[in-house]
Amino acid sequence: MVRTGPNQSDPDDAVPTGPREEESDPETESPWEQMIADMDTMAANREEAGYEVITLPASDTTPKPPSSGESDEWGLSYVLASNFADRFSRGFPNTTFTETGVYWADADGNRYVVTECLDHDNTLALFVAGAFQLQFAAPLVETAVDREKMHTH
Repeated sequence: MVRTGPNQSDPDDAVPTGPREEESDPETESPWEQMIADMDTMAANREEAGYEVITLPASDTTPKPPSSGESDEWGLSYVLASNFADRFSRGFPNTTFTETGVYWADADGNRYVVTECLDHDNTLALFVAGAFQLQFAAPLVETAVDREKMHTH
């Protein structure tokens, strides 16, 4: 996956290692399965560094440009199934994430993405995995480039 986030200065950190290489075969996995395996490896690395970690697969991911609705809310919008939403609420009730990284891989016209949200002060890490069709991303990409930032919801 492409690394565009936390600890970016260490490019070796971006290469998944450990369980992913031993337990899975990229030739037979779907892109979604590969992304989940990569997310699990990144989460394990954070846990080894002393972080409390939650990993969540989104049931839907939408690239929302500002013009997509009545609010100014824009960015990657993740929808979690209720059982995962409950896990998120219990795990991070009053957390302010101060650092975010986005990692992605493209396949078959889709972008498979993992967003990592970090609270270094409380050693908490959240990983959310999702996928969306690239054809719907252009307006969001233009906004993010123009404003030099991206939001996650």
